[in-house]
Amino acid sequence: MGKKARILIYALGIIFWVLVWYAAASLANRDLLLKIPLPLETVKILISDLGSKTFWQSVLSSMGHIALGYIGALILGIALGLASGKSEIFKAFTSPVQHLVRAVPVAAFIIIAWLWIPSGILPSFISGLMVLPIIWSHTDAALSSIDEKYIEMAKVYGMNGRDIVFKIKLPLMSPQLRTGCITALGIAWKAGIAAEVICNPSGTLGALLQGAKASVEYGEVFSVTLMIVILSLIFENILKIVWKEQKK
Repeated sequence: MGKKARILIYALGIIFWVLVWYAAASLANRDLLLKIPLPLETVKILISDLGSKTFWQSVLSSMGHIALGYIGALILGIALGLASGKSEIFKAFTSPVQHLVRAVPVAAFIIIAWLWIPSGILPSFISGLMVLPIIWSHTDAALSSIDEKYIEMAKVYGMNGRDIVFKIKLPLMSPQLRTGCITALGIAWKAGIAAEVICNPSGTLGALLQGAKASVEYGEVFSVTLMIVILSLIFENILKIVWKEQKK
């Protein structure tokens, strides 16, 4: 399928779900006292919000929280994944930690961590915590999937350890790492915003959501949510583009 066809199908998919939103909200609004915002109303509110300095400060603050947690988890996750891929003992001792982080609901982690971690740092911590096992497991799986024959052949041809890592291991690990990084980015946004909603640090998108919900401004709730979705998609596509450029 060509690029133009993919873009067209993607656009049609968006239009379809916007129409579903419109139809569902229109039907529900017949019986609800507090109306659900329709798509056009939500876009109008978002455009109005984009003219607010406070709104952009909240966007930048949330982006900073999530980026800090994501990058930190990326570095630590790759390091732990490499260690797990090389040592079965290390993997056996640390695998319960991965399962624990995956199994416990993010809301529970937020509440528990909030006992010790300040609300200003908590979103970054939660984002990183949710991303860590994803990067860790993908790095481990990518390293474990490398055929040792490639490494042995490289040694026969006299390649040093550095060249083996950068010219053989990393290219072979790249597809799984790419999948893990892209998946983890979406999780980072969800977890980070959830932490902001619960611990409510001022000047963040999560705080705007909580404030709009408390004041029953459902149009604002939908507007901020739409902005979060847009930002998540933008950064996900930036990551995909950067990864493709690196491969070239």
